[in-house]
Parts: sequence; structure tokens; C-alpha cells
Amino acid sequence: MNYTVTSFLPPAIVNINNKCFIVPSWIEVPLGTKREQVIWKPEKVTKVETSDIIEVKSSSGGFYQIRKVGNKYQCNCPGFWRSKDKVCKHIKSII
Repeated sequence: MNYTVTSFLPPAIVNINNKCFIVPSWIEVPLGTKREQVIWKPEKVTKVETSDIIEVKSSSGGFYQIRKVGNKYQCNCPGFWRSKDKVCKHIKSII
């Protein structure tokens, strides 16, 4: 059986706790599924044009960049990507 996956990243097969998944979509598939059974359709990346970049000093002395996309903010710090609500301390400092 073949599986079609549309994503930004190329798919891979991951086995965890006697279960098999196609990532990054986390589609559960039967154990023993091979990468050759996965058909990848790359998702088109849309570029967001913006010149609204704010630099905020990091606690380690460098700088992080905050950009407004639509009505939300994005920061290039690791805390932004780890946070569930996608609001890091740098974004909190400007809103």
C-alpha cells in the first residue's frame, strides 16, 4: 500500500512504542511500512513580505528579531518555537 503525504519537509518513517508513523504529518501506518511506500508531494512555501522587523536584545548579549505577520508576532529565538502559545519573553516585552 502507498501513502501520499503533502508537507514542507520530506517524509520519514518513525517507529515508537511498537507503532509506526510517517512524519512530519504523524500519520499512523502499519508496522513494517517502508519509506519507498510514501509518495511525497512538496507543499509550496509562500513568502511573506514585511519590513516590520524589531530587534530585541537577548539576555546573552545578542539580538533576536521579531517580525509582525498579519496580526501576530514571530521571534527567531528558541523560546518562541518551544512555547505552546508562540509568545516568548521578547514578544511580551514589546506588546
